[in-house]
Amino acid sequence: MSFTPFTGVDHHKRPVTFCGALVAHEDADSFKWVFTRFLAAMGGKEPNYIITDQDPGILKAVPLVFKTARHRYCMWHIMNKVPSKYEVTRDDYSVFVKKLNAIIWDEDIEAAEFDAKWEEIGREHNVNNIDWFQEMYAKRKQWVMAHCRDLDMGGVMRTTQRSESENTIEVHGAQVYSHKVFEEFQEEVKYPIGTCKSRGFTECDSLEVTTVRDANRDRNYEVTYCPYTLKATCSCRMLERKGILCRHVIWIYSSNGVKIIPEQCVVKRWCRDARLSKMFDCYGEATEDVDIIDGKQIAMSVMWSEIHQTIGMLMGKLKNDVDNFSSLIRHFKEKLSPLGSPLNKQQQLEKILGCSPGQEITILPPKKSKNKGSGKRMLSMKEKAVALARKPKRMCKNCKRLANHDKRNCPNPFAEHPPLSQSLRLLTSDNDTKYEINVYIGKAIFPQKLYY
Repeated sequence: MSFTPFTGVDHHKRPVTFCGALVAHEDADSFKWVFTRFLAAMGGKEPNYIITDQDPGILKAVPLVFKTARHRYCMWHIMNKVPSKYEVTRDDYSVFVKKLNAIIWDEDIEAAEFDAKWEEIGREHNVNNIDWFQEMYAKRKQWVMAHCRDLDMGGVMRTTQRSESENTIEVHGAQVYSHKVFEEFQEEVKYPIGTCKSRGFTECDSLEVTTVRDANRDRNYEVTYCPYTLKATCSCRMLERKGILCRHVIWIYSSNGVKIIPEQCVVKRWCRDARLSKMFDCYGEATEDVDIIDGKQIAMSVMWSEIHQTIGMLMGKLKNDVDNFSSLIRHFKEKLSPLGSPLNKQQQLEKILGCSPGQEITILPPKKSKNKGSGKRMLSMKEKAVALARKPKRMCKNCKRLANHDKRNCPNPFAEHPPLSQSLRLLTSDNDTKYEINVYIGKAIFPQKLYY
């Protein structure tokens, strides 16, 4: 059976597995059932985006279950097919991939600029006539990167000295964001100094529109700012894509004396005090109390911290101190166990299930069955292309070249031929004796045969 995991990102930007499913068939009905159960386990709340590969069953099932979530194609899966579609053995392959990555993974590129560069690359490397590249380009609105500019993915202070450092937008970011998100926000804070400059200013009703020149990226960006609500938007759409303010908006805020991040610009999922909602099972019923779980997790974190500190302190102590610490831990483990000693794996299972295994076995292992992907793993087109390119070349006895073929599958079978003396063959019959001679002239062969 195929394992189907659902993976997301927590407020520390670490991967989190929400749930998983086992499906016997990778068709639309199976994925529809999986998505329905996932939606119930999430309390009926749909994700903003669901990113998958281009599996036909998934493409049909997603719109049947999710009504508001936007479906996007995983760019990693798309780029993984490029070597098999472009022929990795071509001399200009590395140059082509480098140019392609430069426009696909560029978050600042505009749609019109992307289209122009794609056309230029396709013309230079002759890929515009390849059906797969045409199909992918036609579906570029479904990509996660480049053309998906509206993707809502929803510490220690720097040593640089600033005036009034105790009351800057950077300090407020350290108080609001988790450590990992604050590191990214801190990168945006430090760039406006000396890199962002105004190239134009206009007023429209209560809005101020400023053209900000980013010297680091060599681009101009339009920032719209409302001084009454403190709401600001930038044409780079970093807030919409990543959930944190860009350097251009931060520069506008600093110019207007704004020293805190406006509430509407703070994405809850990146906050330090982000709390989990209630957990649901696959039938949509609430499970444990989140407050109790959260309090226990905090206590466990404190406990691990104290254990690690103690172990670090024991590094420079005598062996007796280490033995005494181990004895205390062992004594506490015996107190926690109802049997006076740590539970083994079998005892732990019996405690969880509330019963002991029976003596009579009535359930037998199922018969082995093969499914998609079972047995020996099939190599992908990319792996086959790369393996062929890395395969050491050998001398073909027919064309006398170092290549990845031999005499049996040589693409030029008439490159060379044996001497005429080797082509003489004795033919015998009941009445007479004949000699068959294949006639060669240079490297060409005549189909006629002469009999004597």
